[in-house]
Amino acid sequence: MRGGTTRGLPPLPVIPSPPLPQGRAAPSFPQRSSAPSFALLRAWVLRALMVLACLGGASATNTPQISEHAAKAAMLLKFLGYVKFPESSFESPTSPLKIAVVGADPFGRGLDDAFKGKRFGAREIEIVRFKSVSELERCHVLFVPEAEAARLDRILEFYGRRPPLIVGESKDFAAAGASINFTINDKKIGFEINTDAAKRAELELSSQLLKLAKIVKDAKRDGDGRSESGEDADEEQP
Repeated sequence: MRGGTTRGLPPLPVIPSPPLPQGRAAPSFPQRSSAPSFALLRAWVLRALMVLACLGGASATNTPQISEHAAKAAMLLKFLGYVKFPESSFESPTSPLKIAVVGADPFGRGLDDAFKGKRFGAREIEIVRFKSVSELERCHVLFVPEAEAARLDRILEFYGRRPPLIVGESKDFAAAGASINFTINDKKIGFEINTDAAKRAELELSSQLLKLAKIVKDAKRDGDGRSESGEDADEEQP
């Protein structure tokens, strides 16, 4: 198996999807109003939550090794069906949805494989890479690897009042201003959502997605300017 790719419809990497009814085409990913069902999203996320348990503990003879970032790429793919981007972020009704990575790309070909042939409604999905923060351009989703997390303030400054959907994988990254942050606890992948950051980016996140996330708020600053946790794990979901 190359890059954790599996068979099935829709053909997604790492996490096998349930077969579609006969004669039904593989879906594109429309805006939130016609997003896939909550049950399907939950099933996908639960598979991703278990994916790291296969690492190091599975027999090489009966279970393929699954990379962490291949699982994250698959989750990013599913997230798109539950996010509505402002129309003003697109140049035209058919301009592509741009998903970008800044710095050293931890996915390798994982993002390209996960999004190959997929569309966001009528829009094609384009994968772009910025070697550094100084090369940033406008995009709709920006993944910030752990090695670039300390540059989040510069990233937010560059995008100003219209940031993209910023996704990270570092401790307290969502509370620092990113919309979504992947977490790993007990070898399982989860994710946090900063609803303050999503609101600033004018993103509409489905309540179905919020139900599966740990909700955090913007970190507060103490007298020395250091951030304090903005977590609010007990917040009631809509």
